[in-house]
Amino acid sequence: MKLRVASTIGKDSTMTVADAIFSAPLNEQLIAQAVRVYLSNQRQATAKTKTRSEVARTKKKWFKQKGTGNARHGARTPSLFVGGGVAHGPTGTQNYNLKLSATMRQTALKSALSAQQERILVCDDLAQLDGKTSSAQKMLVKLLPEATSILIVLEKPSQMVKRSLRNLPNVFVTNPAQLTTFDVASSDAIVFTKDAVKVLETRLSETESTKN
Repeated sequence: MKLRVASTIGKDSTMTVADAIFSAPLNEQLIAQAVRVYLSNQRQATAKTKTRSEVARTKKKWFKQKGTGNARHGARTPSLFVGGGVAHGPTGTQNYNLKLSATMRQTALKSALSAQQERILVCDDLAQLDGKTSSAQKMLVKLLPEATSILIVLEKPSQMVKRSLRNLPNVFVTNPAQLTTFDVASSDAIVFTKDAVKVLETRLSETESTKN
């Protein structure tokens, strides 16, 4: 298949890419699973609540055993009282890590790229960015006037490009080695450089050859 190669200074053209990567069969269930695994693995398990034995309250018996007409209680620390401990709350030791095989990850990424193929374009004008946010914003508005979430995929990290884009809301920069299904699925538009496309094709093709 062919991807559109956009330019802010010249005419648009096309670039031939691998059908096995950018025109793979759509598997929505696998994409959803890959996104769920990715988001779950981002959780740090920092949430923790105190049990009835950990709250800072007196352990003195609340009121006498008989004669008050109330139910019997020994302390104010149980979870049914305001300020008491929490029953069955997070302990801070939860493990939210989920696993997805390498083959499934790559298949999900190919499927996500195929699903977003109409929103993918190739542009090498990013190399001309001078580190100014205003220049980057003008370029992106010209290339993608309606996009609200843009993913930029560079063949290698570039401090100049990163500096130009870092203050723009909902504009994210990554590289082919770190590209995930979540990145692709959550973006309104995806901009590759030509070299980034080649690196990504090499990465996914090597995985396919290893599997065979």
